[in-house]
Amino acid sequence: MDRWLTRLARLLGAAAGTFAGIVAVQLMRLRRMEFLPGHPGFYVNHVVRPRDGATNDAPYRLAVLGDSTAAGVGVDRAEASLPYQLAQRLADREGRPIHVVSYGWAGARVADLARGQLPRALEPLRPAEAAPFLPRAEFVAVIIGSNDATHQTAPHRYRTDLRACLQGIRAAAPTARIVLAGIPRFRGALRAIEPLITLADLYARILRPISRSEATRADAAYADLAAEVPPRIGRGTTFLSSDRFHPSAVGYGLWADVIFEALERGPAAVPARSPGALETAEA
Repeated sequence: MDRWLTRLARLLGAAAGTFAGIVAVQLMRLRRMEFLPGHPGFYVNHVVRPRDGATNDAPYRLAVLGDSTAAGVGVDRAEASLPYQLAQRLADREGRPIHVVSYGWAGARVADLARGQLPRALEPLRPAEAAPFLPRAEFVAVIIGSNDATHQTAPHRYRTDLRACLQGIRAAAPTARIVLAGIPRFRGALRAIEPLITLADLYARILRPISRSEATRADAAYADLAAEVPPRIGRGTTFLSSDRFHPSAVGYGLWADVIFEALERGPAAVPARSPGALETAEA
């Protein structure tokens, strides 16, 4: 028995050493890889009009907080970004313009929202303006968590920071309709650095239920990107951008569909609403 246990221990040690060596090599390869710039070359601050014709109605407001996917990394023009595409879907449904502003930046984790992006959203957009944007928003979208998965933010820290962010948004804009986008799947991205991507995806499985429960607690809708986006990716679809990590314009379009549908369904704690125009509260 002792000899068998000794052999098993050696085998496990060798396997662990081999795995650690593979991870070390992939980490070095990751450092040498070229990713898209953190700033896509534009800011999302646009008035998006319905595609079925002009309207003179005053625009509704959509505030977006989050990471590089909220900033538009992966595409070369604002119209292809996730915030703009989500605003387009809202404009088409509501039949009136949507003024969308994104406060997201590349590399942001959930801790950056309450400490950095939320305070910015509580300030006027321009020096000449007196009123801040967020308190007057009818819609708020939060896209966060991917960097927390790759950097393995502790679950209790993730929950605390996400709760602070959603509570801050709810306090600032009590009548706004809020949607939280869950952490997407990483499988299929950056295949050259497996098993790091698989490890990130496994850790994301720990954080995704926290996102859903905190969305419910905040009376916000929850967009399950991990479950609902992959089945929509058709064969031959160019879902990822040139860095093979961020979504392309097509990929962001699929994300926008899922997030928009979550807004239509409403908060996760209540039954799905019947089809029809979104019920927008007055700001």
